[in-house]
Parts: sequence; structure tokens; C-alpha cells
Amino acid sequence: MKNKVKKTRKVSPNRLTCQISGQSRISNKVYLANKGEKNGVTGNVWASFYVSKDSYKELVEYVSEFGFKSACEHYKIDSDRLKKWLRYNGRGAFVKIAKKIEKDIAENVQLAA
Repeated sequence: MKNKVKKTRKVSPNRLTCQISGQSRISNKVYLANKGEKNGVTGNVWASFYVSKDSYKELVEYVSEFGFKSACEHYKIDSDRLKKWLRYNGRGAFVKIAKKIEKDIAENVQLAA
């Protein structure tokens, strides 16, 4: 009988894990460094706010439909984390959407009062 050789391979530190779905994918340190630099943070910080493309689309749809506050409650996070998820993983379009939604909600509250 052959003795099984222990695997000495390390798990890659460049693995991205989606903060919403938990899915992970492999990446490389240059990609992480570039993404971090683009957003004014380190690659590790950027990776800690990573959201997969499918989850990001669902998140934007939810924020567009129900607003920031509701999205924070739905995902059980604070507004700063939600903003970072959107900012670090999107192309900045969420800012316009968020401002419009919050403005509409404020106007509706004023009209109802």
C-alpha cells in the first residue's frame, strides 16, 4: 500500500469572496492592487468589499426599487458598507440612483405630512 502524501499547497491569498452570496473566485495580486488603487484603498481593503457581478446587479436593482435604508435592513448592514459595496464594485451610476431615490422618498414623506 502506498502512503498518501500530504498536500503542501497553500490556499491562494488572492481569492475573492462575494460578501453577499459567499461565492469565491481566484484572482491575482496585480488585479487586486489596481482595483484598490483605483478606489484609493489597498487591494486587501478592496477585496474585503468584493461583490460578485450577479449579486451586484441584484443589489442595484433592490436599491433602485426600495431605497438605501431598506437595502441596509434587507442585507443587515450599515449604510457605509452598502455605499462601499456599490462604489467599489460598480461604475458610479449608483450615486445618481441613490440621490434620486432618497429625494423622491423625502418628497413623498413631506407630501404625506
